[in-house]
Amino acid sequence: MKKRLLASLLNLLGVVGLFIWFRRLFKKEIIVLAYHRILSTDENSPYQYDEELISADSKEFKWQINFLKKHFDVINFAELSKRLADHKKLTGRELLITFDDGFSDNYSNAFPILKAENVPATFYISTDYIGVTQTFWFNEIVHSIKTAEQLSFTLGDEQYDFEPTASNREKVIQLVLDKLKQVSNQKRLSTIESLYKDLNFNTDNTPASELPMTWDNVVEMSGNNMEIGSHSVSHPILSKLDASELEHEIKHSKQHIELMTNKPCLSIAYPVGGEDAFTDNVESQSKIAGYEFGLSYISGINDVEALDMHSLKRMHVERYIDKEEFKMMLYFPELY
Repeated sequence: MKKRLLASLLNLLGVVGLFIWFRRLFKKEIIVLAYHRILSTDENSPYQYDEELISADSKEFKWQINFLKKHFDVINFAELSKRLADHKKLTGRELLITFDDGFSDNYSNAFPILKAENVPATFYISTDYIGVTQTFWFNEIVHSIKTAEQLSFTLGDEQYDFEPTASNREKVIQLVLDKLKQVSNQKRLSTIESLYKDLNFNTDNTPASELPMTWDNVVEMSGNNMEIGSHSVSHPILSKLDASELEHEIKHSKQHIELMTNKPCLSIAYPVGGEDAFTDNVESQSKIAGYEFGLSYISGINDVEALDMHSLKRMHVERYIDKEEFKMMLYFPELY
């Protein structure tokens, strides 16, 4: 609430451009924005999947893109790589737009706006999901909990029994996702299978709006100024993989993307991307695989003078951020 009030005050005073100019005068930074989905939901019916993955609706996204065009130099990682290789001095205006996962609305809703405005973006895809008729595991987990008639289940060695109220469902979603991010990959997969049995959940009949993109979508976007980056093969927590699993997730996703797009895959966004989701070894293996850039999901900006190219920070664009807050996030990123 305090951030929103401050944002409204600064906007009312008309000092947005001044703050951006003043900040760049003293600090040279690269901003990377992290989106997931561009989607509108029906206010008259409850959304049965993960609403936290929605970054904006199409109208808001279009406004954001036009604002970014006006105030920043929006580039992609190929251009950033070229500028760094040429030792070109960075100005502090550089900004990159990224999307994680590869939901179909990236193609149907985000891509047309970016294409029309001639603005590049990088889409990080989990290759095993592209073209399938099932949603991502974390989105499906949320759906299984939101639609369960009873919330009685076993998670690891613990038995849980909740009344199926709206508030309890939200608690269970957080509990389950947190637990799944802390265990080995094989344990995660077996736990999900067990959870679905306990909740009597059927994984069939995923609506089209919740599906990933197709390879035709990906190839078309790649041919129209959009970069395609790796988000692994199956969206595991990379820090929880053994050596062979990690090599497969990092290398095979890159190879598959390059085969399908006939373009180099320069960057990887680590799934989940928090401090516990990737390690020095994950960064090292990404470098060995040939990625020039690795992206975390740790909130922040990147100092040009101390650029960690395999642990880049990103600012998160969330559906509840209004126009004034969006502006403030860009010139007071420390608050976010």
